Amino acid sequence: MGHAHLIDAHDFVTIMDYGQFNLWTDAWDPQDLDTLALVMKAQQGENIAQERHCLLIICPHQANFEMPLRFERWSAAPDEDLSQWQEAYEAHLSVGDFDVYYNTPTFDDEGVSLPVPPGEYHALITGRGFVAHGWPGSTTPGDEWRIRLWPSAGPIAPRRLLAWKS
Repeated sequence: MGHAHLIDAHDFVTIMDYGQFNLWTDAWDPQDLDTLALVMKAQQGENIAQERHCLLIICPHQANFEMPLRFERWSAAPDEDLSQWQEAYEAHLSVGDFDVYYNTPTFDDEGVSLPVPPGEYHALITGRGFVAHGWPGSTTPGDEWRIRLWPSAGPIAPRRLLAWKS
């Protein structure tokens, strides 16, 4: 078995609003899913919820209108670096023909298309740089996120690995 290598990486500056973001893994239509039920499921659980082709993450900050987002695709599971992050989640993504699409409520048209070939992936979503839970007093509080994908060994239930405490 060979060592994991980075296939590609993309850096974006995007928007996160209402304390959450979504990853859509196939053709998506916000009317096609009860997103309020998905938000409630995440809030009642581990701040992560998944329904069909939508994965939702609840963030510590209410908003970040200049949020750095790094997207990485790996050949296999990369070396673990969770000690460098404050929030971490993992999930399984079944990606269709439309890449992975990042978006956040109220800014559906300003999302980011993340280039991913169709297939089954393990996802590790990590965040850091948080200053306060909820409204931090700024729309540019400085947190950043990273999404790593690699081929999946099989479906897993979405779960939280790290929880930031202020």
